[in-house]
Amino acid sequence: MAIKGTWPRAIFYDSKTTLFDWGWSWATAAETIVAKYGSTVDPKQFAANWVRLFEAAHRRTAFAGYRPVTEIITEALMDTFRILDVPGVAEDVSAYTELQKDVGLFDETEPALQEQQDLGVKIWTYSDVERKYLDMYVSKFQHFTPDFVGSTEQAHFHKPNPRTYAWVLRENDLQPRDVLFCAAPSFDVQGAMAFGLLAARLQRPTAKQSDGVLANEADGSRGITPDYVIESLHDITTIIRANRG
Repeated sequence: MAIKGTWPRAIFYDSKTTLFDWGWSWATAAETIVAKYGSTVDPKQFAANWVRLFEAAHRRTAFAGYRPVTEIITEALMDTFRILDVPGVAEDVSAYTELQKDVGLFDETEPALQEQQDLGVKIWTYSDVERKYLDMYVSKFQHFTPDFVGSTEQAHFHKPNPRTYAWVLRENDLQPRDVLFCAAPSFDVQGAMAFGLLAARLQRPTAKQSDGVLANEADGSRGITPDYVIESLHDITTIIRANRG
C-alpha cells in the first residue's frame, strides 16, 4: 500500500487519444481516401469501419507476436475497402502515415503535465505506435519534456498484454504500487488494472469530433470500474495534490 505523501511517484500516460489528437489523422485520412476514389461512402462511416477493424486486429495481436501498428492499420484499410466496395490499394495508407507529423496536443496536455511534473511526479508517455511516430507527437511539446518516452515497438508486446506494462515499470525501476495509469481507451485501462496498476479513465465531455473516432470507442468496461473517472488531465493534478499533500 502506498503511503500518503509519496504516491504517486509517476503518472503512466497512454499517448494516443489521451495526450495527442490521434483520431484527427484517421478522420482526415478517411476524407482524403473517399475523395480520391469519388466514393459515395460517408467519410465518417469509412473511418468508423476502418477503426473498428483495426481495433479488433490490434487486440488479437496483443497476445500474439509483435507486429508494427502501421501494418495492422494497412490490413484494416484493405478490409474496409472490400466491405464498403471502394477500389483502394494498400499504398493508400500513406494518407494516414503522412499526417502523423501533424498530430497535435490537446489544449490541456502540456500545461497539465507540466504542473504535475512540477509537483515532483515523473511523467511517462507510452504508445502502441512505432517509436518514430511517437517522437513526432512528443516533439510538439514546447516547454515540457517527459521523464520517459517508450513504445510497444521497444517492449515487443502490444497493450493490453500485461507484459507491456511490466516492461515500462522495469525500465523505470518502479513497482505497480508507485504508479497511476491514465488513458482514454477503456481496453487500455482494463489492461493496466489487470496488471495491478491503479488507473484513471479519461472521458472528455467536449472531445473534438475527430477525437471521437477513437477515444469514444464502444465501452467494454462492464464489471470493471476504474479507480478514477476524470474529465480533464488537470484532474490528475488534483489527485496528486490530494495524495501527496
